[in-house]
Amino acid sequence: MNSADIIVIGAGASGLIAAGIAAQKYKNVLLLEKKTRPAIKLSITGKGRCNVTNSADIKEFVAEFGNNGKFLYSAFSKFFNTDTINFFEELGVKCRLERGGRYFPESNDAHDIVNALIKFVKNKKVKILTNSEVSKFVCEDKKIKSVLLKSGTQYFADKFILAAGGKSYPLTGSTGDGYNLVKSLGHTIIKPRPALVPLVSDDKNLKQLNKLKLKNIEISVLADNKVITKLFGEIEFTIFGLTGPLILTVSSQVFSLLEAKKTVYISVNLKPALDDKQLDDRLIKELNSFGNMPVRNMLKTLLPVQLIESFMDKNNIKWTEVCSAINKEKRKKIFDGLRSMKFKIVSTRPIDEAIITKGGISLKEVEQSTMKSKLIENLYFCGEILDIDGPTGGFNLQAAFSTGYLAGQLED
Repeated sequence: MNSADIIVIGAGASGLIAAGIAAQKYKNVLLLEKKTRPAIKLSITGKGRCNVTNSADIKEFVAEFGNNGKFLYSAFSKFFNTDTINFFEELGVKCRLERGGRYFPESNDAHDIVNALIKFVKNKKVKILTNSEVSKFVCEDKKIKSVLLKSGTQYFADKFILAAGGKSYPLTGSTGDGYNLVKSLGHTIIKPRPALVPLVSDDKNLKQLNKLKLKNIEISVLADNKVITKLFGEIEFTIFGLTGPLILTVSSQVFSLLEAKKTVYISVNLKPALDDKQLDDRLIKELNSFGNMPVRNMLKTLLPVQLIESFMDKNNIKWTEVCSAINKEKRKKIFDGLRSMKFKIVSTRPIDEAIITKGGISLKEVEQSTMKSKLIENLYFCGEILDIDGPTGGFNLQAAFSTGYLAGQLED
């Protein structure tokens, strides 16, 4: 009979950690992965560099996860960012701290993180079965007896850990199958939706702005002309809209606003380092300096060349207009444009392109101190399948490692 002490479903970041930790207490741990190899999604995170964690303290971490952040206190208290760094260094992967408190492997290669995790579970004698997609839990009296694979094979165990991921990047295996598995057991699924995903704009100038990166700017999310959020950092334009760290961070909020039928704009403050007087003084100085030369020439001192045509279009500045012809009223228009260059947002990109999923298993039905199901006595959860999501910067991977570590302890 195919049996194990522990079965872990999903060989991503959280599942690999959970399996290895479980194998420290149990001799026979089986890790089932639906794809041809483990941790495919992990191998492409951070544009292939893998931002493993962040240097922020626990309070900051929890705050970054919003209303559901407090759920992670127990997991973070057991295994946190310094533990993550030490864990990988003990496996031969040194990590480097970069701006924003982000940690990456020194090699800048996510495969080093993946290989270290696989090495970890193999050292703990975990048996990994790939091409093994679970189709059903066999459950009796609120206890799982076995899992049935799509191939028809059945595996029995005493305890089960579900680390099946969300719905983002489905080609890597995250297709939302885990939601259906737990729904059949009576668990509530908070509607999955995209998080950390690019935004789609209907702005007519996107083609000429494609691939332009703006650093050290401030964005505001406007909903029905009301400022919802302000953030400082970097954005990037695409042929369909906007992306980059700031855009990804606000994307789930924008999704909710659009779902609520709000009119949403991303407003870009192109000169946040200057206060109003400094900016106006700078404009006066540049306009005087350029005299009878076209305004477009003067704008090269303030903006990237690629942005100038779009900026002029949005602010009704004629291509032939000269600096000496700019009166106080027109200068105010330029000033306002530098303070707030707006792009209407019509949608997010699909969840298939999201870095992570917002939504998942309701945290009300999971024991915070153990990651154990409150409905099924021998089932535990970890990783993205839970209703937790944070911003870019290593926060989500740390949550995966921490919840995986806690679930792997299999404490009652």
